[in-house]
Amino acid sequence: MRESSYGSAAEVAIGALDLLLPPPRQSVSDYALVHRQLSNQGGGYVGRWTHDMAPYLVEPMDVLNSLDYQTVGVVGPGQSGKTEIAQNWLLKSVATDPGDMLWYMQTDPGLEAFVKGRINPMIDAHEVMSVRLGSRPVDDSLHFKQFQGMRVEFLSAAHSNLINKSAPRIVADEVDAYAASLGDVKALLDVRRQTFGRQSTLLALSHPDLARGLIPERDWSAGIMAIYGDSDRRVWYWPCPHCGAWSSPVPIASRFMPLQYPEEGTLDEIEAEARLVCPVNGCLIEDHHRRAMNRAAFNSPFRGWIGDGQEIAQDGTVTGELVKRKTAGFWIVGAMSPFIMGGIGGLARARVKAQRELEVSGEDLTLRQVLVKQWGIPYTPPRSVGSIDANDLADRAEHDLRLQVVPEGVRFLTATVDCQLAHFEWLVRGWGVKGESWVIDGGRIPADPATSPEDWDEMRRQVMEKTYPLADGSGRRMSIKASGFDSMGQPGVTQQAYAAWARWRSKKLVKLFGKIAGRDAWSIIPMKGANTLNAPRLAVVYPDTSRAANVKAGGGTVPQAQFNPNMFKDDLAGQLQRGEPGDWYVHFPWALRAKEAPHPWFEQVVSEHRLANGRWEKAQPSARNEKLDLMVMAHAIAHLHGLSRINWERPPAWAAEWDKNSLVMDAPAEEDDELELVTGSDAPPPSAAKRPEKKSIVSKLA
Repeated sequence: MRESSYGSAAEVAIGALDLLLPPPRQSVSDYALVHRQLSNQGGGYVGRWTHDMAPYLVEPMDVLNSLDYQTVGVVGPGQSGKTEIAQNWLLKSVATDPGDMLWYMQTDPGLEAFVKGRINPMIDAHEVMSVRLGSRPVDDSLHFKQFQGMRVEFLSAAHSNLINKSAPRIVADEVDAYAASLGDVKALLDVRRQTFGRQSTLLALSHPDLARGLIPERDWSAGIMAIYGDSDRRVWYWPCPHCGAWSSPVPIASRFMPLQYPEEGTLDEIEAEARLVCPVNGCLIEDHHRRAMNRAAFNSPFRGWIGDGQEIAQDGTVTGELVKRKTAGFWIVGAMSPFIMGGIGGLARARVKAQRELEVSGEDLTLRQVLVKQWGIPYTPPRSVGSIDANDLADRAEHDLRLQVVPEGVRFLTATVDCQLAHFEWLVRGWGVKGESWVIDGGRIPADPATSPEDWDEMRRQVMEKTYPLADGSGRRMSIKASGFDSMGQPGVTQQAYAAWARWRSKKLVKLFGKIAGRDAWSIIPMKGANTLNAPRLAVVYPDTSRAANVKAGGGTVPQAQFNPNMFKDDLAGQLQRGEPGDWYVHFPWALRAKEAPHPWFEQVVSEHRLANGRWEKAQPSARNEKLDLMVMAHAIAHLHGLSRINWERPPAWAAEWDKNSLVMDAPAEEDDELELVTGSDAPPPSAAKRPEKKSIVSKLA
């Protein structure tokens, strides 16, 4: 008779007690590092998950465990690894932290392909998932998976699938590809999880298809960029491999590292010569450096990500605290991804090829797809700016507007100066509610900007220290809020510009008003127009170049406002087409006109036209464009000081109505009789009549 074998009662008891133990505390990224296996059918990486490949994915994974955030939004191109965040979250949930999950994708065919090609192989590769998957046929289908302790539903983003569903965890993949008829997708998905409160998390992933540009207030009203805009807006910073300065490949960063490539030549040449450019010292960075740069960013104390409320210095020192918001937002761009075919050269090649197709066919579909799905940045479509005629603008000039007088409606003034070979050109523009503006004054000052410090000081006195009478006849005057001057030009101009600013700063003639939108807002600042199309709209940097003369003049302590001239010229073109006074309308005094057409001042304003690729260039090589540049620079300075962010119901003191405006000052009593002349239709402004300015040609704008 065979003896029966019995299990050990102790082993059974220990096994049962193990079920009562809480799961180990582990982040999603830590669990993936130990347990995730990658098995890419048909090619690709095979083996255990490693953070080394795409370290920028770690932080988005880890905030999924935090009760501080109810939503995680990740913007990124294709082939950047962002979907792996969701897959690692699913793996850990099944293994150690069960919770029902809804997983939405744009269409049923796309969803079925994803489940067959990515989810099912992932289950097969991980025993912890396969053994916990239900054995009944209904437990394992393309649209439904029943695991031990949790269910996962894979659904297309249709209205019928967005009602009568609930789960504490939701993945919304490629949200910008959902049907427009659904409206605000996040609002719909929030309803699906509202009963779970702080225990719920929404992970939204997408290319930025629905964004219309890089200005949050104007362009991020839908899709993933709307979610990112409401988040703590984290961007990835990495160090230059040559000089060590920290900057970011994300275009909204305060120090943006652009991708530089020739726009002429063969596509092979463009691909071979593409380089990232350090915005601090101009170092050229080749593709093979990117992996080490990503690794260095991840190994930093802040693990690469800098968000709202934080500032990072060129040496990598981080100050400030990350703002507390319910959404954690991360923006991945193509330059960060090791999976982009051809690396940064491939990005450049694809973009130039698409731009050339646009120039031939007039269709921008390919360019849109390249920017959104490969570069990972919003596409700004060519704006219909129409044909702006100089004579039409001149005919719009207003008889009752006087040069050198502040008309009703102006809340603050900005002044800008352009350096020419033997003179300074300058302009003063006044700003009112919701961007309405007026040309106030301008002129030319004979000078030698490349060699004469005295001429720079004289320019400051004649332009930046001017005040202007208000048009109400009260005798009050308005001073200039902020000024900017071109710091580029003939050899020697940059050194003189840096030295002038440093000299004025030492004499307390320059003020720092603080930070606005993360940028230092100085009362006077050197300026530089960016050369690349995808440069950020506006950034304030502290260049410390390798040129000895510049180092001596500035030493890395002089700020520089780097602006994207193409974006601001787009804005000006739209402003000039406004037909009625109001938001963003531009007013011109009658004195800007010539006696008869052509009107040189207005000809300069319309001297450039927009190419199909978004770049502005002169319509005629010999055309003068100084007035256009000055108008654009004046807007950039106003933008630096928060023009687009002003709450006009409660404006700051410097943008308040005249009776409360901190820029408005009373005139001496003895000037009262003189100032009455301002209201006369033919009388010159008192600043011109009583204060002729040495070396300047005042108001010769026409």
